[in-house]
Parts: sequence; C-alpha cells; structure tokens
Amino acid sequence: MPRKKGDEDRLWTLTYSQIAEWAGLKPSTVRSYCQRGDFDRASIESVLAWVNARRQARGLPMIGAPEEEPETDIAKEEPVTMHPLLSPYNPLTGEIEL
Repeated sequence: MPRKKGDEDRLWTLTYSQIAEWAGLKPSTVRSYCQRGDFDRASIESVLAWVNARRQARGLPMIGAPEEEPETDIAKEEPVTMHPLLSPYNPLTGEIEL
C-alpha cells in the first residue's frame, strides 16, 4: 500500500498510557490535559517538560534528565605529588616550574 502524500516516518510512538505512567495519572486525565493544550503530544520536548513539571511538584526525580553527581569534598582528596624522578625543570624555557 503506497504512503499518503506528506506522510513522514515515525521516529517514536508515545501513548497516553505511557505519559500517564510517568506523570502518575490516569490516561483519560492525561488526554484531557493534552486536549486542553497543556502539552503537545507530538513533541517529546513538550511532553517531558509537562511531565517533569508535575514530577518536580511532587518531589519525584525528573525523566530524561541526567542525574546530578554528588559534590565531592575537596579537603578529602589526596594532594597531587610529583614523582621523585620527574623534575619541575622545563627545558624549553630554561626555568623551574612549580
């Protein structure tokens, strides 16, 4: 069967059920929000922005965002020491660099 004129390949498919699972709602509620214009179901950026806003309001982690790495305490890191055989002398400048 030939494709319709203007028909494009589908990169991803997202159902109201999947969006509802992410947002913690019923699919019918998510459909209502979409029909109201709160998000555009065809745009993954719009869906994620809407879902993440709802998740943040509930104190849940965001979807599709990288997890923050824990901050390291600089005082706990070991100081950098030179190898005894390496010299701080730079032969290109003729100076000792510390």
